[in-house]
Amino acid sequence: MAGAVSQAGRPIIELRPVSIPDYMDTTDILVRDGRNEFKASTTGRWGERLSEGITQALWVELSRRLPAFQIARTRPPGQPVAQLLIDVEAFDLFPDGRCVLSARWTIAAADRRTTLASERGTVTATAPLFGGAITDDAATAAMAQAVGRLADDIAAVVSRVGAGRFR
Repeated sequence: MAGAVSQAGRPIIELRPVSIPDYMDTTDILVRDGRNEFKASTTGRWGERLSEGITQALWVELSRRLPAFQIARTRPPGQPVAQLLIDVEAFDLFPDGRCVLSARWTIAAADRRTTLASERGTVTATAPLFGGAITDDAATAAMAQAVGRLADDIAAVVSRVGAGRFR
């Protein structure tokens, strides 16, 4: 399958911006406080919108897990061998410390018309409670752990699909 390769000769996979539900795409650190309610932290905020933070974190984590590929966050010159599209369906922190991340991801061929793989998964992590509550640091650590676990799942699919196909 033809496509752009990095200067190091690695096939380039373009990571498209991660899509998340609008209600979550904020700089507030949110804890689910009921079935349809969220409570924003009064002591901390993200440094960027959650969609940007997740995209950046997945780019870093996937780059570590897929050294045979160049993961690009911006459109590379030429056509990448594939595009990776990720849709986060839920990314919830619960008062008991549970963190649940559900997402769908698709690996599209360079022609953008052919789907090479489409998967869905849910990963969990746990934030320790301090004084019966989740601290901002614990929330951040649990969410980072969940993103890392999602990256593990995505990297396994990319490796399986890419073996022999992107060379």
